[in-house]
Amino acid sequence: MVYSELHKDSDTLIEFSAGCEIFHEEDEGDTMYVVVKGIVDISLRGKHLGEATPGEIVGEMALLKSTQRSATAKAKTDCLLDPIDKNRFKELIQISPSFALYVMNVLAERLRIANEILAAPAEPSD
Repeated sequence: MVYSELHKDSDTLIEFSAGCEIFHEEDEGDTMYVVVKGIVDISLRGKHLGEATPGEIVGEMALLKSTQRSATAKAKTDCLLDPIDKNRFKELIQISPSFALYVMNVLAERLRIANEILAAPAEPSD
């Protein structure tokens, strides 16, 4: 299923211009976003973690545990995002239980990549 299709007609869509920061690591967060249009760059401590394209999500940890953001998300291109708060998340997983599995898979993969980044030896400085 293409999850951006579930969100394209949402009345809560937010536009972000290319280069605009969506959220910054260590910010407080209680919302995740579904990318409806555009590409979002995700980084951790200034290192590239990945990209989210239409149908993918960013900021999912904020829904599972209200805490500081673990990464930074920035619009790589002009973006249209659908914010998902905890109540809406609960509704979505009732409508589409596979959405919950998708979120868990994304979270697991991003944690794996983050662990690899953090375990990598530091790059020598000039």
